[in-house]
Amino acid sequence: MLSPRRIAAAAVSIALLTTVSACGGGDDEPEATPSSSSTPTSQSPSPTEPSPTETAWQDKYTDAQLDAYEEALARYQEYETRSEPIWAAGKVTDRAEALFKQYFPSPLWQGRLRMLSSYEQVDVQVEGLADVYWSRAKSISDSGLSVVINQCVDYTTVKVTQRGEAAQPVKWQQKPNLRTITLEKPEGFDWLIYGVVDASSGKARPCTP
Repeated sequence: MLSPRRIAAAAVSIALLTTVSACGGGDDEPEATPSSSSTPTSQSPSPTEPSPTETAWQDKYTDAQLDAYEEALARYQEYETRSEPIWAAGKVTDRAEALFKQYFPSPLWQGRLRMLSSYEQVDVQVEGLADVYWSRAKSISDSGLSVVINQCVDYTTVKVTQRGEAAQPVKWQQKPNLRTITLEKPEGFDWLIYGVVDASSGKARPCTP
């Protein structure tokens, strides 16, 4: 568990993003490994290519794959909306544990709970949601059970406070950065979040809105 001093120093770069601790923070690829039955095989263009808002990337996928992408994206958006009041309150509750269990596999949901507990210890709250300029698939498995999503995200709309005082955003958070989300749909489950990679390690991943 992070010490209070370390949490205070990283309140913006970690709390602002609330990334999955077991899945890295600055590399281009999520560290979470999809199951062998759902390994992504179809690749979308590199996120560094121009015109990310165009729909040409969709031509690489079937209608079924695109439906899977839309479902996975909606699931992640649902998690962000439902978890925002929990991070804004900054306290461990039965409701928080139940929600993390609903959207993350084990042991990742336990990691969410430990992070929330760490914030509670040093009175850190994270309020609001980041603005998403665009979203598109980076890869979709042939089975449609594993989806990796790239998003261009602006975190300046998120307010982080500690002991009632606003935290100062770090430099990379003042510009749009790429966020990569890995979701899978195991048998008998809804879509689960297996990884989130962003610039929280301090390595900028700039993107064009």
